[in-house]
Amino acid sequence: LVAFRYLPRATSVRISRSVGGAHGATNSHSQRPVLVHPRAPQPRRSMAPGSVVMSAGASDSAREATQTEPCVWDNLALSREIQVAEAACREAADIILRARPGVLEFNRVKEKDGGEGPVTEADLKADSAIRAHIAAAFPRDALISEETYCDSVPLPTSGRVWMVDPLDGTKNFINPDSTDFCVMIGMCIDGVPVLGVIMEPSTGRLWKGINMGSVQQATYSQRGGKDVVIDRLSGNLGPTLRFGAAPPVNPRFTPLVSKMVMPAVAVPMGSAGLKAMLIVDGLSDIYTSSFGQMSVWDICASHAILAAIGGNLLTLKEEPINYSNRCLRDGLFFYHPGVNAEIRKKVRDMYEFLAMHYAQRRPRV
Repeated sequence: LVAFRYLPRATSVRISRSVGGAHGATNSHSQRPVLVHPRAPQPRRSMAPGSVVMSAGASDSAREATQTEPCVWDNLALSREIQVAEAACREAADIILRARPGVLEFNRVKEKDGGEGPVTEADLKADSAIRAHIAAAFPRDALISEETYCDSVPLPTSGRVWMVDPLDGTKNFINPDSTDFCVMIGMCIDGVPVLGVIMEPSTGRLWKGINMGSVQQATYSQRGGKDVVIDRLSGNLGPTLRFGAAPPVNPRFTPLVSKMVMPAVAVPMGSAGLKAMLIVDGLSDIYTSSFGQMSVWDICASHAILAAIGGNLLTLKEEPINYSNRCLRDGLFFYHPGVNAEIRKKVRDMYEFLAMHYAQRRPRV
């Protein structure tokens, strides 16, 4: 599929979801409410003793009051890896927040070689902190990071490989009106994403997940709160397809999805990782992209977390992600389990239509 970019976008409208499930909207991108999981509990498997499942309508105080010990990650496979990744995420998030005022005030932004986008001192310092944590705890593991990876070095095809994006959404980070950026740490074993930790520095929200065979668990916490086990996604899809999209959303895109796929509404969100977490939060059904320059560190952590609760990620060609290839040249398709094969085919057809449309509009030379 040919990658494309839409025409200039219009002012965004942020869609939020109340605990009761109704949708509301606000036109203030910087005043997005902190979201809590609204989904009712479903059967889970492989949860540790002391796990707490979030239920619809529960207040934050009630959720915390029902927490039990021990930690929901105790005695699970990769529990130490989760702890190390969380500590690395938290230090990186702190670095990012402390660096932001100086970056914004003095415009300390550089462009990466080859048009790879902006980079700041926050990206580099957060990257260094994360690599130090992982190297100290797991010195024999391979580690691939956006800020230190060299294209001339092939990605490992087997074994334990950490995949790190120290600051996902740098363009949003340097935009004073946006809070849509996060820290992402994932790990693959033999090409399968088995662990993910994602933190949103501006709110302190934290998602963690293990997706390793029969051991599947994901948790969510707010700043200062305890881990709460996230319920598995149900197989039911509502009458309206909710899709994550970078704000401001092109006004032509939602009508196109509604026409070619099914009635749809956009859920504006910056950062690839945070758009995927919208599905985990029960606020979106799909997140797709045909941008062929995204890399495996942009998806590894979110893939593991979503898979741990029953979601999935494929290419736009319905093929598994090859984590030994850096670039996702065939696009990506995160989706809720209720998005069946018929709906996914309609989405693929829509992207093929768009690729053909934009190819015909290119000037001939």
